[in-house]
Amino acid sequence: MDYTASDRTVVLSHNGQPPAADSLLSDAGATPRYDELEARMVFAARVRPAESFSVSLNPLVAAAAPLLSEAVRIRSNPHGEDLHALQAQLGAAIRQFEYRALQDGVESAQVMAARYVLCSVLDEAVVTTPWGVAGEWSQLSLLSGFHNETFGGEKVFQLLERLARNPVKHLAMLELLYLCLALGFEGRYRVLPRGMLELEAVRDGLYRQIRQLHGDVPRELSPHWEGLTGGQRRPLFNVPAWKVALAAVACLGVLYVSFAWALGAQRDHALQPYLGTDAAIEFSTQSGMK
Repeated sequence: MDYTASDRTVVLSHNGQPPAADSLLSDAGATPRYDELEARMVFAARVRPAESFSVSLNPLVAAAAPLLSEAVRIRSNPHGEDLHALQAQLGAAIRQFEYRALQDGVESAQVMAARYVLCSVLDEAVVTTPWGVAGEWSQLSLLSGFHNETFGGEKVFQLLERLARNPVKHLAMLELLYLCLALGFEGRYRVLPRGMLELEAVRDGLYRQIRQLHGDVPRELSPHWEGLTGGQRRPLFNVPAWKVALAAVACLGVLYVSFAWALGAQRDHALQPYLGTDAAIEFSTQSGMK
């Protein structure tokens, strides 16, 4: 649809006189491009939503949470998967982890170390399944793709020993390593004769170290809880204690007198027949003596 000269607005002064000939008509802009607007709307609808936020105190663990969930899912999956598709999916997830961790302020050195650990965890999760060990994952492993190595089970625990020497600085990384161990990562201990016992000792020692750095968990659910600031509610009746005690003694006295009078009346009524017979016997005895 094109605008013509007849569609333009004629501008008149307040006296009804037209302006100069060169400014008689208002300018008409270009025709709106509705096709471009529609394309922009379609593009906006296809844009990925904002990344999900996290309230975790450890940004490294928060960024690695999807990968840890994938490791658990792979271990518990009894059915086979397409290894090439799985390798592409996990590779994209690792790159997403790097991006999110760096955006959250994690140092690049820690991100690289965490990526090495996560690649080792995911590779072990795949090769310990029946369908993974029988496949060709050794040629598709994440560790070889990102770090040009084939087995990280030894190096992960060497990294753990080095980080544990300065736990305050590397607390976030130590927490990530503990989660990997808690979720079933075994590494070099998987092939040792007493590997499970040694791995349990390493995991328990790491837990105690993290627990010591965090301190004791507060027992109170709301340590800063406060009640209403309006003060305590005053009682309706403010009666001294001695008045209450005096009233109680008076009530007990009235009850005692009432019960005594009632029992005395019932006693006289019950003894009335016997009192008449005794009087007659006494009168006859006195008459015989005369």
